This record gives sequence, structure tokens and C-alpha cells, in this order.
Amino acid sequence: MVGNMVNEQTAAVSAVWFVYSEQNKPLGRVYVSEGADAPAAGVRIADGDGWQDAEIAAARELAPTCAMRRWRVVVRGRG
Repeated sequence: MVGNMVNEQTAAVSAVWFVYSEQNKPLGRVYVSEGADAPAAGVRIADGDGWQDAEIAAARELAPTCAMRRWRVVVRGRG
């Protein structure tokens, strides 16, 4: 499981993951704090906007904005 996920209202956010299904359906976002690992295939993530548990199938870094790193993350096995 990925650590360092943050409550966007109480902690500094250094990156955001835009999460999609393998069918290219947007599932929501994951905000992560400074020092969190970059998303990687095979890593499990839990408790997102549109899923309860999923495995990262692919991840690609997008252009950063306002000093925040951004990622497009594709997941499978959400439930």
C-alpha cells in the first residue's frame, strides 16, 4: 500500500495522481505529501474517490504546475 496519502484540508500536498480505470474512465484523485513514492505498476492503493482498493497498472508523469508534481495513474481491480 502507498503511504503518505494526505487529507487535502490538513496537510501540505506535493503531488496529485489523476486516477483512471483501464477503460479510461476517470475515478478521482489521490493527493500525496512530500516524500511519498512515485506511483509504480503493481503497487496497491486504497480508499480513493471512485474505488476502495486497486492495483496500479501504469503511471505517467504529467507536466508539473505550481511546484506540484502530477501523475496520470491507471488502475485495475478496483472494488
